[in-house]
Amino acid sequence: MSIGSSQQVLVCVPVSTTPSGVQQQICPRIGGQYYKPQPTQAYLLNPDSQQQFDAAMGPFDYGYASAIWALAFSMIVGLYFFSHGIGLVLGMIRRS
Repeated sequence: MSIGSSQQVLVCVPVSTTPSGVQQQICPRIGGQYYKPQPTQAYLLNPDSQQQFDAAMGPFDYGYASAIWALAFSMIVGLYFFSHGIGLVLGMIRRS
């Protein structure tokens, strides 16, 4: 399933010389800097896939992320203590 297509688009790039009148209408001067249109290839998304990207680019939930991190960290520490306990038991069995 394609979520977009590759198309030719115009972007405004800075130039040191004064562009023609039509180019100035397409890319207006900003802060004394002249721009001219230049074609380039870009990947444009379909409007149908907008909701998918809006959901992915939503605000970062620090509370949820910290809960996941705390769960993972406590599982690592718990696994360490469990392995250490098993090692102590095996050490006692080996010495007896």
